[in-house]
Amino acid sequence: MTYKYAILGAGMQGPAVAYDLARFGDAEAIYLADIDETRATQKAEWVNQLLGRTVVCPKRVDATDEQQVRAYFEQADVVISAVPWQMNLRLIQHALEVKRSFIDMGNDPEWFWHEFRKRDEEAKKAHIALVPDCGLAPGMVNHLGLYCMEQMDECHEIRLRCGGLPQRPIPPIGYKLVFNMIGVISEYTGEALTLHEGKLHYVPTMDDVETLEIEPLGTLEAAPTSGGTSTAPYTLQGKVREYDYKTLRYPGHWAAMRALRDLGFFDEQPMELHGVHISPREIAAKVIPPHIDFPDEKDLVVVYAYGSGVKNGAPYSIRLQFVEYHDEATGFTAMERCTGFAASIIAIGVAKGVVPRGIVPYEQSMTGRQFVAEWLKRGFTLRETVSRQVSG
Repeated sequence: MTYKYAILGAGMQGPAVAYDLARFGDAEAIYLADIDETRATQKAEWVNQLLGRTVVCPKRVDATDEQQVRAYFEQADVVISAVPWQMNLRLIQHALEVKRSFIDMGNDPEWFWHEFRKRDEEAKKAHIALVPDCGLAPGMVNHLGLYCMEQMDECHEIRLRCGGLPQRPIPPIGYKLVFNMIGVISEYTGEALTLHEGKLHYVPTMDDVETLEIEPLGTLEAAPTSGGTSTAPYTLQGKVREYDYKTLRYPGHWAAMRALRDLGFFDEQPMELHGVHISPREIAAKVIPPHIDFPDEKDLVVVYAYGSGVKNGAPYSIRLQFVEYHDEATGFTAMERCTGFAASIIAIGVAKGVVPRGIVPYEQSMTGRQFVAEWLKRGFTLRETVSRQVSG
C-alpha cells in the first residue's frame, strides 16, 4: 500500500521530512509546499536528486490562506507541518475540519491538552490522527524518556537534555541559528512544565542551570526551556515522580541570554518607536539572526536521557546518549535530520495505522521501543548504559 504525504514548509526541516518519507514511508507522492514557489521547487529538485527518482512535487501554498491550505491538505493522506509553531494552532484545526491526519513539530501543549482534545471523538469518527510536537524536543527526546521508562517495573525519574549547537562555540553566544528565531525566543521565555513529586510543576526558563560532561563535547550547560516536555507531564502523572527537560548549550550562553531577557529584549508588549508600534521580541528576532547565522559552520545535535527506578525489586538506572553531526553525504544538517526524520517516523506511523486514531498526545503515538527501533533504522547510533543491583 502506498500513501500521499503533504508537507507545508520547505525551509530547514521540510526537505528532510520529504527525504525520509521517500525512503521509509511507502510514498506514492510527497508534496512539498511553501509560500515561495522557487524555494519549494529548488528543495524538491534537490531531494529528488538525492533519492535518484522523482517523488517529491513542489507546490505553492500560503499557510495563512485558509482556502489554499484546505485544498492542499485534501490532496494527502497525512499532512506534516514544518512552519513556525504559532501557525499550527490553526492548521491542526483545518486538518480536522477537512478530515486529514496531521502532525506538527511544535504546538501549544496547554491549548492542545485543555481545549483541542475536546474534539477527540470528531477525529476518531473521521478515522484520522492529529499529533502535535513531533520534532526533536519536544518529540524524539520524549520517546527516549518512554524507552527508559519501559525498561523498569517502577520509574522514579526521567531527565531529558538536548541541544542543537555549532560544532565549536562561536562568539558572541556560542550558538548557531538552526531554526526560526521567534521559536528560540519563545522557548527561552515563560515557564517550563515538569513533574515534581508526582505533581504538575512550573519552573522559570533559563534558571537552575546545571553542567553535564558529554563525551566528546566536554562541559555543557543545561537550563529549562518551555515546551520541551510537551503534554507528557499530564499523561505520565502517576507513572513517574520526576520528569523534566532542559536545553543544552555551550558554557556562557545562558548568562548572555538571561541578560537580554532581563533587559526587556524578549518582551511581547508593543512599544512605540518613531510612530511605529513594534514589540522588542520582534526587533530581537530581526536583529539577532545575522549575528548567529554562520553558513559555513557545521552543526551537531546532542541528546542525553536519564531514567531511574526499580527493576526486579532492585534499584535500576539507564542513560541514553548520542551526538549527531552535519551529514556531508546528503548536505542535511544535524538539526534537519534529527528533527525531520523524527517527524517522518510519526507521519509514517500515522499512515500505516501504528498511531491510534483521534487527537493523540505525542507520547501516546507509539511506544518508546517502537520509536527507537525506527530511529536506529535511519543509521543513527544510541549509546545505552544500564546500572542495576542484583539481590542475593
